[in-house]
Amino acid sequence: MKDFAKKYLNSYNGFSKIVKILLCLLWDIPSTLYRFSKSALKENTLGMILAIVLGLFGGWILFVIDIVSLLIKDKLLWLDDFGLDEDKMATTTKSEEAPQAEAPAKEEKKEEAPAEDDSPAVDGEIED
Repeated sequence: MKDFAKKYLNSYNGFSKIVKILLCLLWDIPSTLYRFSKSALKENTLGMILAIVLGLFGGWILFVIDIVSLLIKDKLLWLDDFGLDEDKMATTTKSEEAPQAEAPAKEEKKEEAPAEDDSPAVDGEIED
């Protein structure tokens, strides 16, 4: 599987921009194989399944997105292009949450106003 993925990615990346755009018009099958191959190289099961499902049901939308991304960046966008790494997200989320949780608690203590006398006014007294 990895051998096919490497060969396909190398051949697809060897095409010119115009050829890649023309291939997108073929119901986005070559682009779907590109996405599948990228996920297969990283052994990302969710990415492979998502590539197949989007290829079957979302090809008519994906080919527009692919053409635009090829015109702008000269590459197809896929999950790993967004820099999302599950291990990094788990460690940064935990380390970023702790200081944020403590900061509002400290601010609330500083903003507390002295308690006012809420007792009802006696006849003849004027309330401020």
